[in-house]
Amino acid sequence: MASHVVVVDSTARRTTIKTTPGKYLSDVLNEACAKLGVKADQHTLKHNNKQVDLSRTYRLSGLPSGAKLDLVQSSRSPSVVSVALQPPDGGSRLTQKFPSNTSLWQILRVFESSPGSDGAPQNLNFTQRGTPQMSGAGSSGGGRLNYEMPVLNVMGRDLGTFVDLQKTLAQLGINNGSALLRLSFKNSGQPLEEAMEEISKYFSHAQEPLPATTEAHGAHAGSAGEAQSMPEPEKATITEDIAGLLNPDEPKPMEDVIPTADATSSTTPEKRKHDEVLTPAAEPTEAEALPDNAIVGPDQRLITIFAPPSDTTPRAAREAFNAADYEPTVDHAKVHQARLLSESRNRRLPSDAELAAQEKERSEKLAKISEVVLRIRLPDQSIVQMTVGRLDTAEVLYGRVRELLAHGGQPFMLRYSGSKGGQVPLKEGKERLVSDLGFQGRVMMYLVWSEGASLEAQRESSLKKEWREQAQEMNMQQPVEAPGEEPPKPAAGPVDKGKKKADDPDKESKLKKLFMGKLSKK
Repeated sequence: MASHVVVVDSTARRTTIKTTPGKYLSDVLNEACAKLGVKADQHTLKHNNKQVDLSRTYRLSGLPSGAKLDLVQSSRSPSVVSVALQPPDGGSRLTQKFPSNTSLWQILRVFESSPGSDGAPQNLNFTQRGTPQMSGAGSSGGGRLNYEMPVLNVMGRDLGTFVDLQKTLAQLGINNGSALLRLSFKNSGQPLEEAMEEISKYFSHAQEPLPATTEAHGAHAGSAGEAQSMPEPEKATITEDIAGLLNPDEPKPMEDVIPTADATSSTTPEKRKHDEVLTPAAEPTEAEALPDNAIVGPDQRLITIFAPPSDTTPRAAREAFNAADYEPTVDHAKVHQARLLSESRNRRLPSDAELAAQEKERSEKLAKISEVVLRIRLPDQSIVQMTVGRLDTAEVLYGRVRELLAHGGQPFMLRYSGSKGGQVPLKEGKERLVSDLGFQGRVMMYLVWSEGASLEAQRESSLKKEWREQAQEMNMQQPVEAPGEEPPKPAAGPVDKGKKKADDPDKESKLKKLFMGKLSKK
């Protein structure tokens, strides 16, 4: 009994697809995408906001006649599918995990060289089999071999041509979970040498990565190589070009810290590394330079100590500000609407090559950083400002801070603001602050006493006496006013702000007109 479904895309265009009980929904998707002029491998079907299983037939899908299906954009990142291959001779099933964009032919090639239980390759033959050409009586042959075509039964569908074996799991509607492939063979009637030429024409780009994939034994290790061999030749060439750019320009962190030519050649690597970690840079940049009133710390590095505030009210709360700066404008509303529109759109996840390029760019950016300015706020609200180099580790930073504390033997923890906004504890280890943790520019850190710290350490001043005596007040620089600009007025309370709004002549006239209009209606 024939039926039909209605497919509607995101632009409200619709098309009607005729179906039969045995028609697969993946074929429905292909027909709908062909009529609407979009790519089927980038879209999927949904019914009542639930994704449809494209591997099922229309009879088993549970869709009513005339069902309305939404054509939506699918995820471009391949998912993992567990595939089991059942050989025709009744042998044990071969299992492996593949990306959903892997073709059936590539799956057969991987299973041919899959390792056995002892780890050695099984050397199976699924794609290059030949059978003798028999005469009309069926008892003798002419000595010529015909190609024996592999036939895969996937969800009740037989796929036994070179065109069918080029289809991927996603094109068959298998995007997740597991799938069983039943393998059989048939005499194609085509000479073996002609079939080999046709195979090289169809699958030449899929044959080359096979030696690299046969060495994989894990669930995902074998599928990583196949996923890169599946794109079209043009895309594969672009991917190879991008991958080729990643190897020759690997960041070399040691180039920025090599001693100058006046260093003696007798310096040992251990001593040179020690000097690089503990000695400050000769000429810090202007953005990273410490104030002129810096003092020499216990490790012979320049530091600046700011005394705790003398007033209980924060200095920022006592400063005058302009209330108009906090009123949203039309430009703010446009930016907010544009941000909401951007967040509502589907975004493609970056590929492996793009992720590698981003990591390479990040490494190159961090390799150019020579120093980072740290400000550490102590429990008594005093602040210690210091610089750290590219090779300084978290262990070195903990040692420098511990020498400044009056109770340095008590346990404490340093925290810094992470990329997601929350405070992240800094573990005392061998991780480098710049290259490993990504410190750059100016970083604010907080010292927190651990639970095992004594009450004296928590209540008394954090710094030693000799460092407290050298502390200074923190001066806040006032912004420079533009010529002709009125200075900001002190903040007014809620009552004054209300009076200011009431005194506005434009708003007052609008309120009068509104009030008089209501009275006239009454």
